Amino acid sequence: MIKAGTTLQLEPIHNDTLEKYRCRVVESGSDGIYIDYPIHTQTGKTVFLMNGTQIKASFIQNEQTVLMFETEVLGRKIAKIPMIHIHYPGEEELVKIQRRQFVRVDATADISLYFNDEYHPTVTEDISAGGCAVLIRNGMDVAQGARITMIIVLTMQTGECHYLEIAGSLIRIWGKNNKKIASIQFLNLTEIQRQIIMRYCFERQLELRKKGLLE
Repeated sequence: MIKAGTTLQLEPIHNDTLEKYRCRVVESGSDGIYIDYPIHTQTGKTVFLMNGTQIKASFIQNEQTVLMFETEVLGRKIAKIPMIHIHYPGEEELVKIQRRQFVRVDATADISLYFNDEYHPTVTEDISAGGCAVLIRNGMDVAQGARITMIIVLTMQTGECHYLEIAGSLIRIWGKNNKKIASIQFLNLTEIQRQIIMRYCFERQLELRKKGLLE
């Protein structure tokens, strides 16, 4: 269980403004976690969260690891200070994020690579906020080191779909189970694109864990 005094960073799930809040765990128990009213990290103002608001929470476990979980606002409690009651899914639902590297997850997402003046549709093998691996289909004549543009389609658990146009560099081409795979590094991601990809990877981790495919 998260201990009292732990600092949490909160991000609304259904919000594309990339707002982030900071709060502190005041109490924890079998019925969830009680936090103080969060502060907007940019404005420094207190944030009011409606009951039912779905958020992503993260906290630092040690210098290199961040633990994340999805939660929602359950209610309020007034004691010595006003508090917000949020759901805690349990340690088995925590997703471990290495702070010094982007999380790479297996994912089959539609992607179209643009090179030689035409688009080449294919799918990803895996993805992170730093890059992705894609399936090279027959007839896709692209060389290692090539600069390309790609459009990736990321579908979230809510059903919303994001079309991200990203520049990239093809780092290497290699074989996997009789398939030809290309590793691509993303170039010049915007902060919004990076946050969308990180959110997609987080949701994918949760999905794989629920299926027993990820420890």
